[in-house]
Amino acid sequence: MQNYYSENWYEATQKFCDAAERCGDVKWCRAENHKFDIPYVMIGDGPNKVVINSGVHGIEGYFGSAAQLMFLDKFVPRLTPEMLKKYTFVLVHVINGWGMQNRMREVMDKKNGGLVDLNRNFGVDFSKPKFLPQNPKYELAHDLLLSKPDAVGKKNKIKEFRKAHLKDGVWAAISNGQYKHPYGLFYGGCEQMTENKMALSIYDEVMKGAKSLLSIGLHTGLGRFCRKEARVTSHLMVSHPKSHEKTKFFNKIFCVTRIEPDEAAANGPTILGDLVDCLELRYGSENVPVYTADFEIGTGEFPIMSPVYKRMDMGDARYDLLNGGEISKQTFKNLTESWYPSDVRWRDAALYCASVLFNDMLDGLGKYKEK
Repeated sequence: MQNYYSENWYEATQKFCDAAERCGDVKWCRAENHKFDIPYVMIGDGPNKVVINSGVHGIEGYFGSAAQLMFLDKFVPRLTPEMLKKYTFVLVHVINGWGMQNRMREVMDKKNGGLVDLNRNFGVDFSKPKFLPQNPKYELAHDLLLSKPDAVGKKNKIKEFRKAHLKDGVWAAISNGQYKHPYGLFYGGCEQMTENKMALSIYDEVMKGAKSLLSIGLHTGLGRFCRKEARVTSHLMVSHPKSHEKTKFFNKIFCVTRIEPDEAAANGPTILGDLVDCLELRYGSENVPVYTADFEIGTGEFPIMSPVYKRMDMGDARYDLLNGGEISKQTFKNLTESWYPSDVRWRDAALYCASVLFNDMLDGLGKYKEK
Protein backbone atom coordinates (compact mmCIF):
# COMPACT_ATOMS: atom_id res chain seq x y z
CA MET A 1 0.00 0.00 0.00
CA GLN A 2 2.96 2.33 0.47
CA ASN A 3 3.23 2.72 -3.31
CA TYR A 4 0.03 4.75 -3.26
CA TYR A 5 1.67 7.49 -1.20
CA SER A 6 3.73 10.30 -2.72
CA GLU A 7 6.41 12.70 -1.53
CA ASN A 8 4.97 15.88 -3.00
CA TRP A 9 2.05 17.33 -4.93
CA TYR A 10 3.71 16.87 -8.31
CA GLU A 11 4.33 13.16 -7.82
CA ALA A 12 0.85 12.61 -6.39
CA THR A 13 -0.81 14.44 -9.26
CA GLN A 14 1.13 12.51 -11.91
CA LYS A 15 0.23 9.20 -10.28
CA PHE A 16 -3.41 10.22 -10.07
CA CYS A 17 -3.63 11.29 -13.69
CA ASP A 18 -1.88 8.14 -14.94
CA ALA A 19 -4.28 5.93 -13.01
CA ALA A 20 -7.35 8.03 -13.79
CA GLU A 21 -6.75 8.01 -17.55
CA ARG A 22 -7.15 4.24 -17.51
CA CYS A 23 -10.54 4.56 -15.82
CA GLY A 24 -12.43 7.51 -17.22
CA ASP A 25 -12.52 11.02 -18.58
CA VAL A 26 -9.80 13.10 -16.88
CA LYS A 27 -10.44 16.84 -16.73
CA TRP A 28 -8.56 19.79 -15.27
CA CYS A 29 -9.77 22.86 -13.45
CA ARG A 30 -7.28 25.65 -14.09
CA ALA A 31 -7.10 29.17 -12.72
CA GLU A 32 -5.13 32.13 -14.03
CA ASN A 33 -1.87 32.78 -12.18
CA HIS A 34 -2.43 29.69 -10.07
CA LYS A 35 0.28 27.04 -9.94
CA PHE A 36 -1.70 24.13 -8.55
CA ASP A 37 -4.41 23.05 -10.97
CA ILE A 38 -6.97 20.46 -9.86
CA PRO A 39 -7.45 17.27 -11.91
CA TYR A 40 -10.60 15.21 -11.58
CA VAL A 41 -12.00 12.13 -13.23
CA MET A 42 -15.58 11.13 -13.98
CA ILE A 43 -16.38 7.41 -14.24
CA GLY A 44 -19.79 6.30 -15.49
CA ASP A 45 -22.69 8.36 -16.78
CA GLY A 46 -25.44 7.88 -14.19
CA PRO A 47 -27.55 10.81 -12.93
CA ASN A 48 -26.69 10.08 -9.29
CA LYS A 49 -23.31 11.66 -8.54
CA VAL A 50 -20.83 10.20 -6.07
CA VAL A 51 -17.90 12.54 -5.41
CA ILE A 52 -14.79 11.79 -3.35
CA ASN A 53 -12.60 14.84 -2.79
CA SER A 54 -9.21 15.11 -1.14
CA GLY A 55 -6.77 17.72 0.12
CA VAL A 56 -9.13 20.49 1.25
CA HIS A 57 -6.57 20.65 4.04
CA GLY A 58 -3.30 20.43 2.12
CA ILE A 59 -1.18 18.18 4.33
CA GLU A 60 -4.09 15.74 4.60
CA GLY A 61 -3.97 15.37 0.82
CA TYR A 62 -1.15 12.84 1.10
CA PHE A 63 -3.56 10.33 2.60
CA GLY A 64 -6.46 11.50 0.42
CA SER A 65 -4.46 11.14 -2.79
CA ALA A 66 -3.24 7.67 -1.78
CA ALA A 67 -6.80 6.57 -0.99
CA GLN A 68 -8.03 7.84 -4.36
CA LEU A 69 -5.27 5.93 -6.16
CA MET A 70 -6.32 2.81 -4.30
CA PHE A 71 -9.94 3.41 -5.33
CA LEU A 72 -8.93 3.71 -9.00
CA ASP A 73 -6.75 0.63 -8.79
CA LYS A 74 -8.84 -1.76 -6.70
CA PHE A 75 -12.45 -0.55 -6.65
CA VAL A 76 -13.19 0.89 -10.08
CA PRO A 77 -12.77 -2.60 -11.64
CA ARG A 78 -15.63 -3.73 -9.37
CA LEU A 79 -18.11 -1.24 -10.81
CA THR A 80 -20.75 -3.09 -12.81
CA PRO A 81 -22.45 -1.76 -15.97
CA GLU A 82 -25.65 -1.44 -13.94
CA MET A 83 -23.95 0.76 -11.33
CA LEU A 84 -22.32 2.93 -13.99
CA LYS A 85 -25.72 3.57 -15.55
CA LYS A 86 -27.12 4.63 -12.20
CA TYR A 87 -24.10 6.47 -10.78
CA THR A 88 -21.27 8.71 -11.93
CA PHE A 89 -18.23 8.39 -9.68
CA VAL A 90 -16.05 11.50 -9.49
CA LEU A 91 -12.66 11.82 -7.84
CA VAL A 92 -11.47 15.40 -7.19
CA HIS A 93 -7.74 15.33 -6.49
CA VAL A 94 -6.16 17.63 -3.84
CA ILE A 95 -8.12 20.88 -3.74
CA ASN A 96 -5.37 22.69 -1.79
CA GLY A 97 -2.28 21.85 -3.82
CA TRP A 98 -0.21 24.66 -2.27
CA GLY A 99 -0.89 23.31 1.19
CA MET A 100 0.03 19.78 0.16
CA GLN A 101 3.29 20.83 -1.51
CA ASN A 102 4.26 22.96 1.50
CA ARG A 103 2.95 20.41 4.00
CA MET A 104 0.57 22.93 5.53
CA ARG A 105 -3.04 22.43 6.53
CA GLU A 106 -4.03 25.87 5.29
CA VAL A 107 -3.32 27.92 2.18
CA MET A 108 -1.31 31.14 2.33
CA ASP A 109 -3.27 34.24 1.35
CA LYS A 110 -0.52 36.11 -0.48
CA LYS A 111 -2.81 38.99 -1.39
CA ASN A 112 -4.32 39.84 2.00
CA GLY A 113 -2.03 38.00 4.40
CA GLY A 114 -2.81 35.16 6.75
CA LEU A 115 -3.26 31.40 6.70
CA VAL A 116 -6.70 30.45 5.40
CA ASP A 117 -8.39 27.21 6.38
CA LEU A 118 -10.31 26.36 3.19
CA ASN A 119 -12.90 24.41 5.15
CA ARG A 120 -13.90 27.70 6.80
CA ASN A 121 -13.96 29.57 3.46
CA PHE A 122 -16.88 27.97 1.63
CA GLY A 123 -20.39 29.38 1.41
CA VAL A 124 -19.49 32.65 3.15
CA ASP A 125 -20.68 36.05 1.89
CA PHE A 126 -17.51 38.16 1.89
CA SER A 127 -19.15 41.13 0.16
CA LYS A 128 -20.05 42.72 3.50
CA PRO A 129 -17.03 42.41 5.84
CA LYS A 130 -18.90 43.93 8.80
CA PHE A 131 -21.42 41.10 8.66
CA LEU A 132 -19.06 38.14 8.49
CA PRO A 133 -19.87 35.37 10.99
CA GLN A 134 -18.71 36.14 14.51
CA ASN A 135 -17.09 33.74 16.95
CA PRO A 136 -16.65 35.67 20.22
CA LYS A 137 -15.75 32.56 22.20
CA TYR A 138 -12.63 32.09 20.07
CA GLU A 139 -11.37 35.47 21.30
CA LEU A 140 -10.87 34.01 24.78
CA ALA A 141 -8.25 31.59 23.45
CA HIS A 142 -6.53 33.62 20.73
CA ASP A 143 -3.80 35.31 22.77
CA LEU A 144 -2.89 32.09 24.57
CA LEU A 145 -2.71 30.06 21.36
CA LEU A 146 -0.48 32.62 19.63
CA SER A 147 1.75 33.22 22.65
CA LYS A 148 5.51 32.60 22.57
CA PRO A 149 6.39 28.91 22.08
CA ASP A 150 7.20 27.15 25.34
CA ALA A 151 6.94 23.36 25.02
CA VAL A 152 6.10 22.66 28.67
CA GLY A 153 4.57 25.85 29.99
CA LYS A 154 2.36 26.58 26.99
CA LYS A 155 1.18 22.98 26.80
CA ASN A 156 0.11 23.06 30.44
CA LYS A 157 -1.67 26.41 30.02
CA ILE A 158 -3.62 25.15 27.02
CA LYS A 159 -4.43 21.94 28.88
CA GLU A 160 -5.77 23.98 31.80
CA PHE A 161 -7.73 26.19 29.40
CA ARG A 162 -9.29 23.11 27.84
CA LYS A 163 -10.31 21.75 31.23
CA ALA A 164 -11.84 25.07 32.25
CA HIS A 165 -13.78 25.56 29.01
CA LEU A 166 -14.70 22.06 27.90
CA LYS A 167 -18.35 22.42 28.92
CA ASP A 168 -19.06 26.08 28.11
CA GLY A 169 -18.43 25.78 24.37
CA VAL A 170 -15.25 27.86 24.32
CA TRP A 171 -12.88 24.97 23.62
CA ALA A 172 -15.07 23.68 20.78
CA ALA A 173 -15.39 27.21 19.39
CA ILE A 174 -11.65 27.34 18.66
CA SER A 175 -12.06 25.05 15.67
CA ASN A 176 -15.44 26.36 14.49
CA GLY A 177 -13.90 29.11 12.39
CA GLN A 178 -13.24 32.85 12.76
CA TYR A 179 -12.85 35.80 10.37
CA LYS A 180 -11.11 38.43 12.50
CA HIS A 181 -7.51 37.26 12.93
CA PRO A 182 -5.66 36.40 9.67
CA TYR A 183 -3.04 34.45 11.59
CA GLY A 184 -5.45 33.06 14.15
CA LEU A 185 -6.40 29.40 14.19
CA PHE A 186 -9.05 28.16 11.72
CA TYR A 187 -9.17 31.53 9.95
CA GLY A 188 -11.79 31.58 7.17
CA GLY A 189 -10.25 34.41 5.12
CA CYS A 190 -11.58 37.76 3.93
CA GLU A 191 -12.54 36.70 0.42
CA GLN A 192 -13.33 33.56 -1.56
CA MET A 193 -10.01 31.81 -2.17
CA THR A 194 -8.99 30.60 -5.64
CA GLU A 195 -9.06 26.98 -4.47
CA ASN A 196 -12.61 27.52 -3.25
CA LYS A 197 -13.72 28.85 -6.64
CA MET A 198 -11.99 26.00 -8.47
CA ALA A 199 -13.56 23.32 -6.29
CA LEU A 200 -17.07 24.73 -6.68
CA SER A 201 -16.65 25.09 -10.44
CA ILE A 202 -15.88 21.35 -10.56
CA TYR A 203 -18.98 20.57 -8.52
CA ASP A 204 -21.02 22.88 -10.79
CA GLU A 205 -19.88 20.81 -13.77
CA VAL A 206 -20.57 17.53 -12.00
CA MET A 207 -24.05 18.60 -10.89
CA LYS A 208 -25.39 19.42 -14.36
CA GLY A 209 -28.45 17.21 -14.76
CA ALA A 210 -27.78 15.50 -11.44
CA LYS A 211 -30.53 13.56 -9.73
CA SER A 212 -28.67 13.35 -6.39
CA LEU A 213 -25.26 13.94 -4.82
CA LEU A 214 -23.27 11.90 -2.32
CA SER A 215 -20.04 13.75 -1.51
CA ILE A 216 -17.31 12.55 0.85
CA GLY A 217 -14.19 14.48 1.77
CA LEU A 218 -11.08 12.57 2.85
CA HIS A 219 -9.43 14.01 5.97
CA THR A 220 -6.97 13.17 8.75
CA GLY A 221 -6.51 14.51 12.26
CA LEU A 222 -9.59 13.69 14.32
CA GLY A 223 -9.39 10.44 16.24
CA ARG A 224 -6.68 8.16 17.61
CA PHE A 225 -3.62 6.36 16.37
CA CYS A 226 -2.61 3.55 18.75
CA ARG A 227 1.07 3.07 17.95
CA LYS A 228 1.44 -0.01 20.11
CA GLU A 229 -1.26 -1.83 18.16
CA ALA A 230 -0.68 0.01 14.86
CA ARG A 231 -4.41 0.78 14.75
CA VAL A 232 -6.24 3.95 13.77
CA THR A 233 -9.80 5.12 14.28
CA SER A 234 -11.99 6.17 11.38
CA HIS A 235 -15.47 7.61 11.07
CA LEU A 236 -17.79 9.52 8.76
CA MET A 237 -18.64 12.93 10.21
CA VAL A 238 -22.14 14.04 9.22
CA SER A 239 -23.10 17.63 9.97
CA HIS A 240 -26.58 16.73 11.24
CA PRO A 241 -28.01 15.15 14.41
CA LYS A 242 -28.66 11.43 14.64
CA SER A 243 -32.40 11.86 14.02
CA HIS A 244 -31.95 13.88 10.81
CA GLU A 245 -32.99 12.25 7.52
CA LYS A 246 -29.54 12.89 6.04
CA THR A 247 -27.88 10.98 8.88
CA LYS A 248 -30.38 8.15 8.46
CA PHE A 249 -29.40 7.94 4.78
CA PHE A 250 -25.75 7.42 5.72
CA ASN A 251 -26.73 4.72 8.20
CA LYS A 252 -28.59 2.91 5.39
CA ILE A 253 -25.71 3.07 2.93
CA PHE A 254 -22.80 2.50 5.31
CA CYS A 255 -23.43 -0.59 7.41
CA VAL A 256 -19.82 -1.11 8.58
CA THR A 257 -18.37 2.40 8.72
CA ARG A 258 -18.85 4.31 11.95
CA ILE A 259 -21.17 7.30 11.47
CA GLU A 260 -20.53 10.32 13.71
CA PRO A 261 -23.53 12.71 13.79
CA ASP A 262 -23.29 16.29 15.04
CA GLU A 263 -25.91 16.72 17.76
CA ALA A 264 -24.90 20.37 18.20
CA ALA A 265 -26.06 21.07 14.64
CA ALA A 266 -29.77 20.77 15.50
CA ASN A 267 -30.24 24.51 14.90
CA GLY A 268 -27.79 24.88 12.03
CA PRO A 269 -24.15 24.26 11.05
CA THR A 270 -21.53 24.37 13.80
CA ILE A 271 -18.53 24.74 11.48
CA LEU A 272 -18.43 28.09 9.67
CA GLY A 273 -17.63 28.00 5.95
CA ASP A 274 -17.61 24.20 5.79
CA LEU A 275 -17.62 22.58 2.35
CA VAL A 276 -20.15 19.89 3.27
CA ASP A 277 -22.70 22.48 4.39
CA CYS A 278 -21.95 24.67 1.38
CA LEU A 279 -22.71 21.79 -0.99
CA GLU A 280 -26.06 21.12 0.66
CA LEU A 281 -27.10 24.75 0.37
CA ARG A 282 -25.74 25.19 -3.15
CA TYR A 283 -27.21 22.10 -4.80
CA GLY A 284 -29.79 20.56 -2.50
CA SER A 285 -33.51 20.76 -3.24
CA GLU A 286 -36.64 18.68 -2.85
CA ASN A 287 -35.93 17.02 -6.20
CA VAL A 288 -32.15 16.78 -5.80
CA PRO A 289 -31.14 15.38 -2.39
CA VAL A 290 -27.58 16.14 -1.32
CA TYR A 291 -25.74 13.98 1.21
CA THR A 292 -22.34 15.15 2.41
CA ALA A 293 -19.83 14.00 5.02
CA ASP A 294 -16.13 14.01 5.90
CA PHE A 295 -14.23 10.76 6.43
CA GLU A 296 -11.73 11.25 9.26
CA ILE A 297 -8.66 9.12 9.98
CA GLY A 298 -7.26 9.45 13.51
CA THR A 299 -3.70 10.67 14.07
CA GLY A 300 -3.58 11.49 17.80
CA GLU A 301 -2.23 8.92 20.23
CA PHE A 302 -3.67 10.61 23.30
CA PRO A 303 -7.40 11.40 23.34
CA ILE A 304 -6.93 14.50 25.53
CA MET A 305 -3.44 15.70 24.65
CA SER A 306 -3.75 15.29 20.89
CA PRO A 307 -6.04 18.33 20.37
CA VAL A 308 -3.94 20.26 22.87
CA TYR A 309 -0.74 19.55 20.94
CA LYS A 310 -2.40 20.31 17.60
CA ARG A 311 -3.61 23.72 18.74
CA MET A 312 -0.28 24.48 20.40
CA ASP A 313 1.66 23.58 17.24
CA MET A 314 -0.69 25.63 15.06
CA GLY A 315 -0.32 28.60 17.41
CA ASP A 316 3.47 28.21 17.55
CA ALA A 317 3.63 28.23 13.75
CA ARG A 318 1.72 31.48 13.61
CA TYR A 319 3.90 33.04 16.31
CA ASP A 320 6.97 32.11 14.28
CA LEU A 321 5.54 33.61 11.08
CA LEU A 322 4.53 36.84 12.77
CA ASN A 323 7.78 37.29 14.71
CA GLY A 324 10.45 35.66 12.56
CA GLY A 325 8.95 35.29 9.11
CA GLU A 326 9.24 31.49 8.97
CA ILE A 327 8.19 28.43 10.92
CA SER A 328 10.90 26.75 13.00
CA LYS A 329 12.04 23.28 11.95
CA GLN A 330 10.74 21.67 15.15
CA THR A 331 7.31 23.30 14.90
CA PHE A 332 7.09 22.34 11.24
CA LYS A 333 7.92 18.72 12.11
CA ASN A 334 5.32 18.71 14.89
CA LEU A 335 2.68 20.14 12.55
CA THR A 336 3.38 17.52 9.90
CA GLU A 337 3.14 14.66 12.38
CA SER A 338 -0.16 16.04 13.70
CA TRP A 339 -1.93 15.56 10.37
CA TYR A 340 0.25 13.07 8.44
CA PRO A 341 2.26 10.73 10.70
CA SER A 342 5.49 9.39 9.22
CA ASP A 343 4.93 5.95 10.80
CA VAL A 344 4.44 3.50 7.91
CA ARG A 345 2.09 1.46 10.07
CA TRP A 346 -0.24 4.46 10.32
CA ARG A 347 -0.17 4.89 6.56
CA ASP A 348 -1.03 1.25 5.94
CA ALA A 349 -3.75 1.29 8.59
CA ALA A 350 -5.20 4.52 7.16
CA LEU A 351 -5.53 2.97 3.70
CA TYR A 352 -7.07 -0.15 5.20
CA CYS A 353 -9.75 2.05 6.79
CA ALA A 354 -10.29 3.73 3.42
CA SER A 355 -10.70 0.33 1.77
CA VAL A 356 -13.39 -0.53 4.33
CA LEU A 357 -15.15 2.76 3.56
CA PHE A 358 -15.06 2.21 -0.21
CA ASN A 359 -16.18 -1.39 0.04
CA ASP A 360 -19.01 -0.40 2.38
CA MET A 361 -20.05 2.42 0.06
CA LEU A 362 -20.17 0.30 -3.09
CA ASP A 363 -22.09 -2.47 -1.34
CA GLY A 364 -24.56 0.04 0.10
CA LEU A 365 -25.11 1.91 -3.15
CA GLY A 366 -25.54 -1.37 -5.01
CA LYS A 367 -28.37 -2.38 -2.69
CA TYR A 368 -29.92 1.05 -2.19
CA LYS A 369 -33.35 1.64 -3.70
CA GLU A 370 -34.56 5.18 -4.17
CA LYS A 371 -37.95 6.22 -2.84
